[in-house]
This record gives sequence, structure tokens and C-alpha cells, in this order.
Amino acid sequence: MEILAISGSVDTGSYNTALLHTVARLAPEHIKLSVFDLLQNIPAFVPGSDEEAIPGAVHLLMAKIKAADGVIISTPEYAHGIPGALKNALDWLVATDVMVLKPVLVTSVSTSGLGGIRAHNALILVLSAMNANVVVDGSLNVPYAKIKFDEALNLSDMITAKAIGVSLLALERAINTAV
Repeated sequence: MEILAISGSVDTGSYNTALLHTVARLAPEHIKLSVFDLLQNIPAFVPGSDEEAIPGAVHLLMAKIKAADGVIISTPEYAHGIPGALKNALDWLVATDVMVLKPVLVTSVSTSGLGGIRAHNALILVLSAMNANVVVDGSLNVPYAKIKFDEALNLSDMITAKAIGVSLLALERAINTAV
């Protein structure tokens, strides 16, 4: 099973990116998870762009999403919403069919006690507009990231590790029922 993981952060010290790498390590052997880390290479969305004007980084993202059985998007919260780089990448995809009925697991990691819930909810709205199959029962919000990850950004919280397993099972179930 092929899963594409997208971090909504372009920060090299991102807890959201760290979570995705943890998910990759904890995933069962039959799940191959790759992290897309090129959001910073996607230029500003230009509405009405024709096929020839779509940037290479966007074509690469589209190809990776199409090839994946499912997607995990982990987003931080900036100003109570989705970070600009992630929203920009999704804007490029809105007029395509790459996300239509694609099982998507939404996660959010935050240093606050809310776990990025406002960005999480905003991301679900955007994905719903794209007709993605948002796997709500697999949603994962991780609050207080500073005490759940060590200085090297390794997950140190066993409850979160167990929650990752539950989230992966929900995504796998959605993928298997979508086939």
C-alpha cells in the first residue's frame, strides 16, 4: 500500500514533518509511506493557468498523489488557519481530479493545548471542496508537541504512538473499502 504524506510546514524543525516521519517508521511493513517535502518549490497559484503553465513541482505533486492509495496531510496552525504554502499547493489541485475520492487522513501538531484544531478543521473544509474522502475517524491532533517530541524531533509519547496506529488502521480501512 502506497501512502503519500504531505507536511503543511516548510520549517526544517517542524513537528508536523517529524510526526510524518514517525508515522513512516511505525507503519506496518505492507505500508510504504513517502514524505513530499517540496512545498517551498511550488510557486504562487495563478487561477486559470493552462496545462503548459503548471509548474513542474505541481506536476510532481499531482503524479505522487495519483500514484498513492491514500494521503496523509499534517498541518500546523498559523493565524488560526492553514499555512500559506499548504493552501497554495492545494489551490493548484482544486481544478484537477487528483484528490477526488482519494482517502485522506488529516493530522495536526501544535505546541498549544488545542493541537491545531482550527487549521485541522479548515483543511477538512478545503479537502471537502476537492471531493476528497476525508478519513474523519482517523483524524489526529497532537497538542503540547514540545513535551511529546524530544530535542531531535523523535516522538517520545507512547499515547501518541498508539494513536498513530489507530489512525493508520482507519486510513487503511478507507483505502480498502474504496477499491
